[in-house]
Amino acid sequence: MNLPKKCAYCGNPGPFSREHVWPECFLNQLKDRYAHYSPKSGKVHGGDYVVRDVCLSCNNQKLSKLDNYFCSLYDLYFKNTRGSDEVVVFEYEYDLLARALLKIAFNTARSAGSETEPLEQMAGYILEGSPRPRGLAVIGELVSPTYIEDRSRPISVMKEIRPTLYRSALGLLRAPHSFAVLVRIVAINSFFFHILVSRESENIDSFFDAVREFLGGIRGTVLLSETHNHIVLRTSPQDSISSMLPLISAKKFEYRRFFDSDKGSRKGG
Repeated sequence: MNLPKKCAYCGNPGPFSREHVWPECFLNQLKDRYAHYSPKSGKVHGGDYVVRDVCLSCNNQKLSKLDNYFCSLYDLYFKNTRGSDEVVVFEYEYDLLARALLKIAFNTARSAGSETEPLEQMAGYILEGSPRPRGLAVIGELVSPTYIEDRSRPISVMKEIRPTLYRSALGLLRAPHSFAVLVRIVAINSFFFHILVSRESENIDSFFDAVREFLGGIRGTVLLSETHNHIVLRTSPQDSISSMLPLISAKKFEYRRFFDSDKGSRKGG
């Protein structure tokens, strides 16, 4: 027996809209085509994903404000890639930023068939902005460029490749208290946001232990304060391409199939 469809955010029975996983105002600014791997389909796709379980009211009213805020930060900060040894004073409104990032993470998890229960507990906060949940941490990171040998030069020269990607994915914490948190990553060019959400609301001490372990395990990460409106981000030792290598290596045939198909379609066009 199929249960009646309900909005993922407010629980109402519709009518429903076609909601982009990423804000449409952000997608409209992208010039290049990106490749994304979907765990649900087992394939690499070129377009952005959509979800169809968000009602018109939520999509066009309360959630659209989060999209607009995200796009304003893109214009101010995310759009510009960063080199090594850079320092950025990142100003933000905590609740608007946290809700916008959670919305992207929640939409992605549902689209990919990934773990959603901890994020479902945040649906009311994403929609309304209050009350602010205790089991939530947003951690910022400014990743470094990747340097590879430029073989086109007669002498050995290192070529700088700056991060130019966007993705929302499941993160990983290898630490004693990893059981207590769901980790999601929302990355836009040089800016990586690690979102930690408590899996057990009654075990908040283990959640805070997991947050401390995360911050201690990745140099250059900074916990966003709920009471201040800015943080100072310095380029971390991690580069974005290296962070993608485990996924690309594991799914290299799927990526190769996508790019071969994409190349063929462009020739045909």
